Amino acid sequence: MPESCIALLLAHNTQVLMHKHENFAAAVEEVKAMGFDMKKSTCVMALKALCGESSKFIWNRSCEIYKRSWGWSDDDVISAFRKIPGCMILSEKKIMQVMDFLVNKMGWPSRVIATYPVILCFSLEKRIIPRCSVVKVLLLKGLIDENFSFSSVLLPTEQHFLERFVTRYINQLPMLSDVYHGKLDVKDV
Repeated sequence: MPESCIALLLAHNTQVLMHKHENFAAAVEEVKAMGFDMKKSTCVMALKALCGESSKFIWNRSCEIYKRSWGWSDDDVISAFRKIPGCMILSEKKIMQVMDFLVNKMGWPSRVIATYPVILCFSLEKRIIPRCSVVKVLLLKGLIDENFSFSSVLLPTEQHFLERFVTRYINQLPMLSDVYHGKLDVKDV
């Protein structure tokens, strides 16, 4: 493990280092077995998610939520965890709210979200809902095709999103900025 990862553990995740040596060593072996590169910072978050009784409880709870409630396979869970370890330490409420919105309100396949787990860590109120509201309006008005990738909506920086989905259509739909800022509901457009 490089110094940068050790520094990250010491600066932000000291609770991981306070476990018995055997428990810490077991967590390191588990992280390695899941395919994490111990030279990258993602292994530090993976250790945080797997080290300790409360962490194991949260890990198991999150696995159950993703699998039972959203139909993810074991491979989906591990793949998402390898990409963004933080997706396994979110609160049950956060997981359920984001997944419910994306799957039930936006109609996106649950398992596709597993390929972009960083989305689960985004703010529902500040990022996901505003962007999805804009996209709903554009779809309803026939200005964009339904075959767009949801990652093209949620992953770009705010500036890039605004340029691609708001500014580009502002002449045809002047109220799009109000939809984005939550001043106008989708059904009122």
